[in-house]
Amino acid sequence: MTDSSEQDLTQSAVLDREFADFFTQHKSGFMRIAAVRLRNMHDADEALMDAAIQMHRKWPRIKAHANPMALAFKILNSAVTDFYRRRARRTGREVPVPGPAYTAYADAPTVDDILALRGYDGLDRALASLGERAPTQAECVRLRYLADMDFDEIGKYLNITKGAAKTNIHLGLKKLQAFMDVTDLGKGDS
Repeated sequence: MTDSSEQDLTQSAVLDREFADFFTQHKSGFMRIAAVRLRNMHDADEALMDAAIQMHRKWPRIKAHANPMALAFKILNSAVTDFYRRRARRTGREVPVPGPAYTAYADAPTVDDILALRGYDGLDRALASLGERAPTQAECVRLRYLADMDFDEIGKYLNITKGAAKTNIHLGLKKLQAFMDVTDLGKGDS
């Protein structure tokens, strides 16, 4: 081997180790964020692994970025969005096969599963509306209350200050309250 190829291998191994340390340190936070958006741990894990591949490919750029966490968070959000898109494309092409084998392995939701999600519908619609009008506020609210992050973490993930995170959460909650129709909250309970 030549000296330059040995040096490239050594440099690559160092970058791989740095990425592994970074990802190991932040994996639980990334997983919480993905789980909040996908509401399924298996789907969140799959989206996170897709994001990890992208982060690894872009590790030198992430490492050189002024706020590496913000860039990593952006890659994670893109991976979650891509996960939704892939699923929608795949679902559009799937054709169910009738018969006993299909029904034996189908993972159809039960009535209890559907009833458990009933309370999220209004919040999901309000968060979607907020996300269209004020995406930073929506993301701050999601990270604070659904991913259980503190203001410093939110600031780091979104590349904003701690004060901006607090302000965005406050304004986002006010807008969410306005978006949610209080009279619809009692529907379905009787």
